Amino acid sequence: MPDKTTNTISQAALQRAAGTTRATSAAQALENSQKALGTGLRAAMEKAGVKLTAPIEFAVKSDGSVSVKGTDADKAAVQAFLKADTSQPSFASRIATQAKDAMKLSSSIQQSAAISQAAKLSKSTDGVMSLYNSLMQRQAATNVVFSVSATSSSLTYPGSLTANA
Repeated sequence: MPDKTTNTISQAALQRAAGTTRATSAAQALENSQKALGTGLRAAMEKAGVKLTAPIEFAVKSDGSVSVKGTDADKAAVQAFLKADTSQPSFASRIATQAKDAMKLSSSIQQSAAISQAAKLSKSTDGVMSLYNSLMQRQAATNVVFSVSATSSSLTYPGSLTANA
């Protein structure tokens, strides 16, 4: 049985897995998408008269809707903006799509990290699968946070470096 320190996917394993060519390419595409979304969202909100006083965070709920966290005033302004948004696709839809893409990439990175860590730490072939299964059961929740302020935006998810724009 592995010791307690091997029951979670290590940050080093996540960073190695995120550094593979495929993951790096996907992360770069996601970063470019995040930058474009952040820039477009800030411009559209500015045009609509929405002035943020602090960063706001977007998260996608299980029903696919987008939730907003921030100061009460900023949250109300952004929710009103999203409700009135008639762009195609809507900003809420683009944020949800970005979150789903980040969740898929994060899951892939965590799986690669878990198998790599299991192979490195296990002493037998059967132990690799057992440890892999144990690591995947304890994997980090795939929480995607898209944050926007008046001057920048960022996207974070497990296995990523923060992508800022």
